[in-house]
Amino acid sequence: MPRKERKPVVVVSAPLSAFPDFSAFGDGTSKSKKKYTPREFSGKKGIDLDFDDTVREIHTLGSTQFIGKQKKDYAKEQYKKLTGREKLKQKVPVKIVRGIKKAAAKREARIMKEMKDAGIVTAVKNSSEKKSYSEKNRRDSRIHGPSPSSGFMSKGMLRVKK
Repeated sequence: MPRKERKPVVVVSAPLSAFPDFSAFGDGTSKSKKKYTPREFSGKKGIDLDFDDTVREIHTLGSTQFIGKQKKDYAKEQYKKLTGREKLKQKVPVKIVRGIKKAAAKREARIMKEMKDAGIVTAVKNSSEKKSYSEKNRRDSRIHGPSPSSGFMSKGMLRVKK
């Protein structure tokens, strides 16, 4: 049985740029019109700057000097831009959170007392403005009723041990 004749090997080189210039592949019959850029219409010569990009660059450059809360907020903002979702917060035990809030309340009271002693006029603090509940939790409890204190949910059913 005679051997099949082998096909010749063809070496193909990759284009120099990631996006090849497809205009070179045209048949040459179509006449292309000259495309004008907005800079040619405005009559400006030199560097063309985009204001939004410039503001972003300046903000990013300035962010290198952020410290503390400002730095954390910037990192959160960058994460949100990149992923489209909020970064999960680190879980802290309830006792530690209570201690932190207690210390913050003491600090706030001390600052207010110092301001009063110094004769600085401040806005009246309205305590009724503070909400002790979450709108989401309140809405859920209104729709689904109060959450049970015993048992657990499994496949949409409340399982209660006797």
